Amino acid sequence: MEYVLGIAVMGLVFGLFWLILRQASCRIVCQFEVLADRFQIDLTVPPAQLAGFNRPEPHVYGDYRGRELSISVPGKGLQNTRQIETRLKVAVDAPEFIFQITGRGLMGRMRQRDVKGLAQWTADVAAFDTALDVRTNDRGRLTRLLDEPRQERIRAVLQASKGSITCRQGVLEFYQIGLISNADLRQRFETMAEFLCDWAEQMEAKA
Repeated sequence: MEYVLGIAVMGLVFGLFWLILRQASCRIVCQFEVLADRFQIDLTVPPAQLAGFNRPEPHVYGDYRGRELSISVPGKGLQNTRQIETRLKVAVDAPEFIFQITGRGLMGRMRQRDVKGLAQWTADVAAFDTALDVRTNDRGRLTRLLDEPRQERIRAVLQASKGSITCRQGVLEFYQIGLISNADLRQRFETMAEFLCDWAEQMEAKA
């Protein structure tokens, strides 16, 4: 009797866990469906695996405003941790230009990638320089591109999201920890997609 009861309890636990995973996955897929419709790009929803206990994240990819755009979730966590990131990428015709904008502090240092050889850049604006760490291989070009209104927008979104913005090998990227599981997060990525597309156009015009 106790054995049967134990099996029943275990089955109930696994069933509840499966249901929670399915509901969480459905919320994320729903937000990606809205993104695909918003940008008129392709949505890929990988099939569930291991009887539904492993549900790979959806992603969108396509051409928006004349340039490649994608939103996806890499397979491994930040700096080999379990901190999953969602990444928005926009193509820009600036293959040699490199910069990285991250928050200061421990999380900012964890997000710094391949900064060797990049120079520190400062805006000489206390609120921006105190909040963000900026590295680049072309300080003059970044100065021309980071006017005060853009500095303020970047500071606001990176402080709110704990995210980062990079430009490397012809890709402008915004990324933050977590999954797009609700409308507020989806709208942030929609706004950042427009922001990065606008910025990409300016970079190409001022090359």
